[in-house]
Amino acid sequence: MYTTEPVAVQLHPSPQEDQLAEDYASLLGTVSRIDQAVRDGSWDAVRDELDQLISAAEDMWATLSDSDDEEEGDRYQAPVTVSADPATVRRLVALYSEPHTVGRLLHPAAPETLAEVPARAAAEGGAVVDGGLSAVRS
Repeated sequence: MYTTEPVAVQLHPSPQEDQLAEDYASLLGTVSRIDQAVRDGSWDAVRDELDQLISAAEDMWATLSDSDDEEEGDRYQAPVTVSADPATVRRLVALYSEPHTVGRLLHPAAPETLAEVPARAAAEGGAVVDGGLSAVRS
């Protein structure tokens, strides 16, 4: 988990929600590095990052698929087996992708979203340290 772990834990994500957010943040980080490499004209880096993008996409695809049913013929026809709360995943993505340019543009951590974290934790009986925001700002 990222440096935002204390805030993320307060959201009480399921393992699938957390993994989806991490996978997507990884994709956004890779796209950010591709963007920077294009801006710099670093074509070798673009090619290397495109390889990383494929790997990151495969990781997210695997999270969305049932790993027990890996028959080659039915592999791409298998149903998505994830039941994740999209609001929780979006909040985690906003936290996890904050270090990446593309992540900040697509998923800004809105102040009202961050303010909800300590309130939600308090309502659920969880402890809140520093208003829960110190981990986000680090």
